[in-house]
Amino acid sequence: MKKILTVLLAIIAIFNFTSCRDFESLDIKNENLPDISAMYAPKESYSLLSNGYNTWYNGSIAASPTIGFACAELFQAGTSSWGSGTMWFRPRGDLFNGITPDPVIIINYGAWYNYYTAVGSTMVLANKLKDPSYKIILNGIDYTQRVKAHNLIIQALLYGNIALLYDKAYLFTDKDDALTFDYKANTKSYKEVMAFAMGQLDNAIKIIQGDPLDGDYSEIIPGQTFNKATLLQFANSMAARFLVNNARTPAENAQTDWAKVAQYAHNGLQQNFSVQYKQGWRGKVMTRDEGSNYFWLHNAQYIRGSQWLLHLMAPNDPNSVYPFPNGVKRLPPITNCPDARLNKYFTDSDDLGQWFGFGRATRVGFGTWIMSEYRYTRYFDVVFNETGSVDHFLKAENDLYLAEAKLRLGQTGASGYVNNSRVGIGNLPAATDADPDLLDKIFYERYVECDLVWPQLGFFDKRRNGTLLPGTVFQFPIPAPELIAHGQPVYTFGANKPM
Repeated sequence: MKKILTVLLAIIAIFNFTSCRDFESLDIKNENLPDISAMYAPKESYSLLSNGYNTWYNGSIAASPTIGFACAELFQAGTSSWGSGTMWFRPRGDLFNGITPDPVIIINYGAWYNYYTAVGSTMVLANKLKDPSYKIILNGIDYTQRVKAHNLIIQALLYGNIALLYDKAYLFTDKDDALTFDYKANTKSYKEVMAFAMGQLDNAIKIIQGDPLDGDYSEIIPGQTFNKATLLQFANSMAARFLVNNARTPAENAQTDWAKVAQYAHNGLQQNFSVQYKQGWRGKVMTRDEGSNYFWLHNAQYIRGSQWLLHLMAPNDPNSVYPFPNGVKRLPPITNCPDARLNKYFTDSDDLGQWFGFGRATRVGFGTWIMSEYRYTRYFDVVFNETGSVDHFLKAENDLYLAEAKLRLGQTGASGYVNNSRVGIGNLPAATDADPDLLDKIFYERYVECDLVWPQLGFFDKRRNGTLLPGTVFQFPIPAPELIAHGQPVYTFGANKPM
């Protein structure tokens, strides 16, 4: 337990330095702690921001929990590796939540400790920025307001992703003192945590809109140097993503503020948001397994494209049947697929291999639904050659939020946003606003175009639509070591537990 708590305790140690109103203590020399004043000097602000974005991004594409979510809900086929756990087993079981010597491989631990590693530093910087004399002057230009906006966005990204994944969490803000922080009183529901994240995004958007500065000081995410317009678009798209995907049930999905979703998406990204595939930006599960990200797992064939999705794409081809019929150990390539993306994004490997063969499918908890001969190779070359960029938020994701919002609000024009990818990339017949299955077409586009880029989306889609397989864990509990450390009861979710 000491090992797993180290990260959060380190956060609190740093967090405590700036919870005090008197900053003179920051100048006191302590050989056992970093030089806090130097770390938060104005000239270091963009390095701090880059570190914050790095923590968010690496946690988002890390193998855990992404692989577990993806395999649980049929977008990929896979087996238990890199923290996927057994949440995809059939019949479903309860999620492990206890003390373990290797927390990295526990699906509900990785994201928690990833995201919280950066929370403390964002609060430190937020307190610094409250001081009117603390100015970010770089090369003679005042970037103070831009830094404030970035810092708020990072806070939102960290807490927003925590809210998407967990039923509740500890909400530290820049008003808290780590020494007197009441964990029980500040254990907030996913709705409260998301409300905080959304508030920070709204605050950031206001600051950016009022800031006369256009260009940013430097590249802050590999391949991304924001200007005023693109940073506003990014913040709005992240807000749309959070607002839509936080719903746990169809009832909550119906209560989503779709007018607000439409507003955010209308102001969102008009191009794909990609991150350069470079050292330090390849996904990281807590403190190890750097580079073992979702895309790499596809290259290494620990996961493949699911036969469920392939059948959705080519419903009239007998070789896309899902699942593989009992006793059938091989299927020929799919040749009758109306969607051009089958050959753009997938490759028939002509090899079921040790992970996907019939022998493995007969194991307890496994089944023929894991069998697939198709690899997802959309980003194969980037990962294999370790050069180029991988997408994280597609323009199509933004388009489909806008399409769904328009449809749910009873407005016209939804089909045009669907057709941007449906026709423009998939070469499928155009959808129309009069189509009775337009909502199905929206989700089909998300499944094929977006949910394989950031596969947590597929899980969230099925969660909010009520189509998760019975007994599937649809949110994570606070990790057991945290609960024990703060005198809270340990709990979990799953097939035999109430959600």
